Amino acid sequence: MFYRYFILYFGILCIFHNILSAGNKRETPDTIGIPGMQLLEAVEIMAMRESGRLSTLPVSASVIDRDYQIHSIQEVGTMIPNLFVPDYGSRLTSPVYIRGVGSRINAPSVGLYVDDIPYFEKSVYDFDLINIERIEVLRGPQGTLYGRNTMGGLIKVYSPSPFSGQEGIMELTGGSSGFLNTTLSHNFTFSDKTSATFSAGFKRHDGYFENAYTGVNADEHLSSGGRVRLASQVTSSLLLEFVSHYEYLDQGGYPYAVYDMETGSSPGVNYNQPSSYSRHILSNALVANYQLNRTSVRSVTAYQYFSDKQAIDQDFTALDLVFATQEQLQHMVSQELTIRGDNSSDYSWVTGIFGFIQTLGNELDIEFGQDAVNMQLVPVPLSRIQGSDIRTMAMAVFHQSGLDDFLFPGLTLKAGLRLDYEKSELDHVSYMEAEMQMPPPESFASDLSFIKLLPRVGLVYNLSEGSGAFATLTRGYKTGGFNVVFEREEDRSFKPEHSWNYEFGIKGNVFGSRLNYQASLFYIDWKDQQIYQMLPSGQGSMLSNAGSSVSKGFELEAHAIPFANWQVRASYGYTHARFTDNMPDQQTDLSGNFIPYVPRHTLHTDFRYRLETGFERMKEVIFSLAVHGVGRHYWDQENTFYQSWYSRIDGGIDLDFGQFKIDLWARNINSADYHAFSFSALGNYYVQKGRPFTFGLTVRYRI
Repeated sequence: MFYRYFILYFGILCIFHNILSAGNKRETPDTIGIPGMQLLEAVEIMAMRESGRLSTLPVSASVIDRDYQIHSIQEVGTMIPNLFVPDYGSRLTSPVYIRGVGSRINAPSVGLYVDDIPYFEKSVYDFDLINIERIEVLRGPQGTLYGRNTMGGLIKVYSPSPFSGQEGIMELTGGSSGFLNTTLSHNFTFSDKTSATFSAGFKRHDGYFENAYTGVNADEHLSSGGRVRLASQVTSSLLLEFVSHYEYLDQGGYPYAVYDMETGSSPGVNYNQPSSYSRHILSNALVANYQLNRTSVRSVTAYQYFSDKQAIDQDFTALDLVFATQEQLQHMVSQELTIRGDNSSDYSWVTGIFGFIQTLGNELDIEFGQDAVNMQLVPVPLSRIQGSDIRTMAMAVFHQSGLDDFLFPGLTLKAGLRLDYEKSELDHVSYMEAEMQMPPPESFASDLSFIKLLPRVGLVYNLSEGSGAFATLTRGYKTGGFNVVFEREEDRSFKPEHSWNYEFGIKGNVFGSRLNYQASLFYIDWKDQQIYQMLPSGQGSMLSNAGSSVSKGFELEAHAIPFANWQVRASYGYTHARFTDNMPDQQTDLSGNFIPYVPRHTLHTDFRYRLETGFERMKEVIFSLAVHGVGRHYWDQENTFYQSWYSRIDGGIDLDFGQFKIDLWARNINSADYHAFSFSALGNYYVQKGRPFTFGLTVRYRI
């Protein structure tokens, strides 16, 4: 039945576009000669393998440029419709959800690429964004061209090219709660064919939430890192680039507090064992671009290393119950080779191969204290130790073709197919340490392998110059895997999840290039959704599979220049995501419940006004105001606990003195009171409050 609504919606969008286009024809001459009037450029998408104008591609995508000064993945989540990135409490994991598709633990369901380096593990998603040129978010499955971890969508982050001519920039920020952030970016030109961009940063803050037991803040933060991007135009046909990024992190974390469901209140953070998270990330890539007649060849060889350590009071109370330490170590090497036609004819194509090898080691030590004995959770104080090594190897081949004027003029067909193979091997050992005699260690080895065909078909119809309508049918897929922590044999592994994704949309550039807009409608029907849930004992978490789920909704986006010196950006997303078949056990039926961590509504609106002062020293002042809204979302499969609608207001005043700028900024001006994250464990509910009102000052100096 849903296809009828798609056809109706598509017809309404086309009528809407015709109205706007009519207005465009009337108003185009009016933009000429208005002082301070700027025009919006046609949005170019680089993340698609056949990059081009957004209006010519069958995808819903958003672009955030460097003017928005985005510093983290969480900030990206506030600006994009139907994208939600809850604040987990540390950078150990970054749950990312697009249109209801996401994962709180294990491998992400939304892909991340940074300067062509694939980021496969949740523990490396949240890092400081230093000197970023632009960020692109593609919604909907991108597995046909990108493969792993892109069932929900794809986030691509770009730093400036060494040949961009970017000036050197020094930036210093100070703010409330001891916030300090310094960055330095500079471009070095060695010759007319070789250049490099260097960026470095340091960030710290004292934290926002005091632990009543220790009397100090639970979530202090310190991070530092840098990026080098070296490019050389070896010949007229060959361009080589080397990219390297390193970051060190040391933070307190997990400002979680016990929540009383009956009173709807929390006494605040109060646990006895300080918790922390530390991490090293190193990502390198060698990128080669070769132009051969009418064909371009691109090779990306990447290596990523990370090691981390988590220490966490798992009961988050003043009792000596459960304390856990976890260490991870990853090595990952990937290789991608892409060949693309020059798209000069009606036929375009892109084909490629991809492969990677990854090793991921995990050591977990769960300590049960005296209070756990008093509560009869364990017979004596003991440690439960588990270790695992997962080795993963994957190969894929993919191809996509495009045909213009398919069936009739103005209609373009895009069709692609990917063959994806992945194999994982697990070595696992677990044992206990205690004063009394305990069972001997348990060890075993397992392996899993998956092979899947991922088709994608899209149609784009050119409505007018810079505007188009599209429809897509895409197969979504995420491989299965191992739970490194489990208590029952049936929970050792989980199955792959699959989906069919249907989408219609329309996008355009109208009113004399003063309005860019997008609108889309989607329907996702997927099987064996991988769901986060607690272990039967409540002392850890794992993934299991639901029977089937459905997510449907729509998105609206607009970027406009309504008047001289004004810019407005607005977006709204609606997602209705439910389980249609979900029975965790024979006694529990959660079918019909909403999928957790998926807001029903997401809203973003920001306004910018540029005031030309006429003064020689201070050239202009830019006023900005942004509103971020998040609708009701549940924290558990049972739908017993939820966060209702809330909105945050941010603002700033940017003073431009030419060579340097001063930015006065404030976050959560309205002091919105909400829960940024919540979960249940050990018979309790826990919450993390959203960050309070903060303010500061940033000085940027052009070198």
